[in-house]
Amino acid sequence: MDYGVQFTSSRKFLTISPIVLYILASFYTKYDPTHFVINTCSLLSVLLPKLPQFHGVRIFGINKY
Repeated sequence: MDYGVQFTSSRKFLTISPIVLYILASFYTKYDPTHFVINTCSLLSVLLPKLPQFHGVRIFGINKY
């Protein structure tokens, strides 16, 4: 996406939108511990691959070929 260029407007949008959804979901579930853990795991699984340190890294061989 964006030829590997970091922090473009589309990447910023795709980083901020899950965070906003996470905050809204946590608020509307009244910070229930079960939902909070599930939402946190989901947020991390979406945000970690977007970090510059993970550019080109394949986890568990996914999309290796």
